Amino acid sequence: MTKLNIKAIINLTDEKLVEETTGSFESGIISYKESNNTYVYLDINRHELVRENDDMTMKYMFNEEEVTIGKIFVKELNHEIELDLRTVKIEKEGHKYRVEYIVGNDTFTYEVEYSEV
Repeated sequence: MTKLNIKAIINLTDEKLVEETTGSFESGIISYKESNNTYVYLDINRHELVRENDDMTMKYMFNEEEVTIGKIFVKELNHEIELDLRTVKIEKEGHKYRVEYIVGNDTFTYEVEYSEV
């Protein structure tokens, strides 16, 4: 397991969230914990993003230029919501992973830059 410095950026049309933290890399999976106690697992080979906290678990599979089903499990309600997820573009270069995707009428960009500690 490799320890990482991580900078994660989520862009929505009018909002930008930046998280700088440490995490790990093992078997193609980057994992880290955000300041809001959300655990993030990004499989850069399978293009799968999992975000989990006390309230929900979100699982997105990205497949460039295709529509996939994103799943959000709301723990308090014990209910899963399915969303159409359209992946516009996936970029992997060096120590950077970036995906642009659309959910409903909203376009998101999720980007992770990482380096060994």
